[in-house]
Order: sequence, then structure tokens, then C-alpha cells
Amino acid sequence: MHVHFVGIGGSGVSGLSLMARSKGYDVSGCDLNESPYFTMVRKEGIECVTGHSPEHLENVDIVVRSSAVPLDNPEIVRAQEKGIEVLTRGQFLAQLVKDQTVIGVSGSHGKTSTSWMIYHVLRSVGLNPSVYTGGKCAGRSNITDGDLQIIELDESDGSIFDFSPDILLINNLEFEHPDHYSSADEMLSRFERYLLTQRPEILVVGRGYDLSDSLYSMFTPCSFPTAQEIRTGKPFQNIESYDFYLKDDKWYFLSGSNEILVGSRNDPAHVLQNRSAALIVCEAYLNSLNRELPEIDDKMWDALPSVDRRFQVVGEYKGIALVDDYAHHPSEIDALAEQAEFRFKTFGMIFQPHRFSRFNVFYSKFLEVLSKVEPLIILPVFSAGEEKTGMDSKMLFDDIKRTTDNEVYYFDSIDDVAEFIEENADRLHVSALISVGAGDVNRINSLMVGK
Repeated sequence: MHVHFVGIGGSGVSGLSLMARSKGYDVSGCDLNESPYFTMVRKEGIECVTGHSPEHLENVDIVVRSSAVPLDNPEIVRAQEKGIEVLTRGQFLAQLVKDQTVIGVSGSHGKTSTSWMIYHVLRSVGLNPSVYTGGKCAGRSNITDGDLQIIELDESDGSIFDFSPDILLINNLEFEHPDHYSSADEMLSRFERYLLTQRPEILVVGRGYDLSDSLYSMFTPCSFPTAQEIRTGKPFQNIESYDFYLKDDKWYFLSGSNEILVGSRNDPAHVLQNRSAALIVCEAYLNSLNRELPEIDDKMWDALPSVDRRFQVVGEYKGIALVDDYAHHPSEIDALAEQAEFRFKTFGMIFQPHRFSRFNVFYSKFLEVLSKVEPLIILPVFSAGEEKTGMDSKMLFDDIKRTTDNEVYYFDSIDDVAEFIEENADRLHVSALISVGAGDVNRINSLMVGK
């Protein structure tokens, strides 16, 4: 069976192509450009070509398209004309893991990091799970040699709604992806309908956001501490007796009679939330096997491999740490700033908005969050194929300059930013510079490292 992936250079589709090959499919793929993910799968021996052409469909049985690939793509059109089955990434992934035990991880923020935490905790007790995520950890976006499937379920394109996981974690949920959901009400309604028809055996929902608070109150008594509870030291107890509490300035999860360390009270709240979510999911799964969580200490948490583009220190320039982060929603940037202050004390951001649809809908929130950061360098919106509409980055720069006395800069290109940093690194007075966004803003780091 030959599967052809259109958009194989994307983070999710590239990993899916490797997963398909591990399950015995013949695999090929194409994309417009050679991204790092494109290069990765080509090095793994998958036939990849640049450009889109109906000629790629010879001897193909199934075409899988990235959500970024439109239905009028010439390969998709020709495949439909020839009667070749055309599936979305989510639909094909759901087929691959059908009849296997699935732990699904969804939500607006922290999916990739939490999925890999679950994987490593279960590995530490001798289990051999597989994992599939939209981001790489230690250079890999998936590991496919196990029967238990830990899968990041993407809400951005509705992929989650193709799955029926045995355990479902919704880390959090707030309005996002206005290119796919017309409003917060529609997004909530889609999740409500999904949970009414696809009830997992175990459902865990993080609180602290309007939409996930609604899902928690409707569908489950199982959760973990909110960011506010963590910051104030307020304990949280589930009806199932999965308790979280603060003792001696450390957060613990009570597993049976064992205290499992979550982390220090001073750790960033979103990091502690991701760990808490991972622990409660692992506890629930291990209980089904009559097994217990392992002992966990600071060394184990610190030893977990970092996830690419999630507060990833990639090098330094003139003593300034260069950090890459995928944050592209105002809430993520706010959490990132908290983490950066905890780690570096003084820091600056290089921000590249991602998608005009998102930037326009959340413009006022971006303005609010970024007005608290300085020095701040702003780049043009990374369109991700969208047409320019409404607000743009220069307006954000002008509004911050107009309403604050902050040190803020605007540049038209990443190369211009690199030149500015070379000439002004000493007078920025920061310990770290963080490239922020889901586009190609991280290219700044490759320009600076080694100079």
C-alpha cells in the first residue's frame, strides 16, 4: 500500500510519514520547499520531492494532505479525479492507531511538552509506549515501536474529532485558531458535541480558562491545579483522590500513599501544570495495569530531554543566551515571559506574529502582553499562506511606542534584526534574547550562533 504525503515538510505530516513507514506502508511525499522536517524525512530514506505535480501520484493508493494544503492543490484535484482516497493528516493517523490503546493529549497550550513527559514517565517504569507529536524532542517527533499510543491531538484543524482515545487529556482550552473556528462559542460547541459522542474511559480537563472550565464542569471531576492555585499555594483535590498540595515550598502529587514531586513553588506555573497533567494521566493508566508511579525527584524532571522550540537554549552571542520558543498566542507569550524572568531575570524578545487571522483577532491582547516586555523587537507577520488583512506588525510597534516608554524596535527582516543585535548587543543589557513565534523567527539564532 503506497501512501503519498502532500505537505511532508510540516511538523505533523513528517512524523506521520515515518510512522506510516514503520507500519509497513510504502511512503513518498512532496512540499513546496525544503524545510528542516523535509530534510529529516529524506535523510530517513523517504522519497521526497519539492513542488506539487499530479505526476507524483503514479502507483499511489492513498493521498494524505496537510491542513495547510488547500483542496484545489493540483495533486489533490487529480487524486480525486482518479478515485484515489484523500485523507487529512488526522483521518489517516486515526486509521493507523485504530484498535490500539490511545492516550490523547489535546488543548490550546502545552500539548507537545506534556505528551513527551507522559512518554518518559511511562518509559521509566519499564513500559514501551509509542509517541506522536507535532514537535520534536531530542530530534524526533515520534517513536513508533510500542503498542500504547501517546498522541498529540490537534485542535487547530479539528483533527482531534477524528479520534476515540481511551484516555483523553485536555490540558486547557481557550479561543484560538480563528482561521478554523469562527468564535469561542463555536469552538466550545465543537468540543461539547465531541465529548458527548466520544466519551473516553478517563477524561482529564485542565481548568483556569473559560472554555476548559465549561468542559470540566460538564464532563469530568478530574483535573489538576490552575496557574493561580499554583502561584498562591492553594491545594487541589479531585473526587478520585488525586491530590496536589504544597509542602515545604514544593508541589506534590499524592499517588496512593506516595508523594510524587511535581516541582518547586518557584518553578513557572505552566511547567508545573504540564507536569501535573502528565502525572495524573500516567497514574490513571498505571492503575489500570495495577502498577504505581515511580519515585520522581528534581533530577528526573531535569533529565527529561527538552522539546524543540519550547524554551530551547540553542546557543549564545556575546554572553547572551539565545532561546527559541514556539509561543504564538498571547497566553503563551505571557507564560513565556514568566519562565524567562524566572530563568534569566533580564531578557528581551524578538516577536514574529503568526497568521493575520490570529493577529487581528487577538491584537489587543498581544498589545497588552507585549507592552510588559522590553527590550522588544518586532518582525512582520508570518502569513503561513494567508492574505494580508487588517492589522500589521508596524501598527503594533506604533501602539506600544505611543502608549509606553518601552525600548521597542521594528525591522522588516530577520537579517536586519541580526545586524542590529551585532551592533547593539552590549547596550541591550539582557541575559537572554528569545525568538518568539511559530514561523521562521528562529532563523535568527542560526545567524547569531558562532559569530
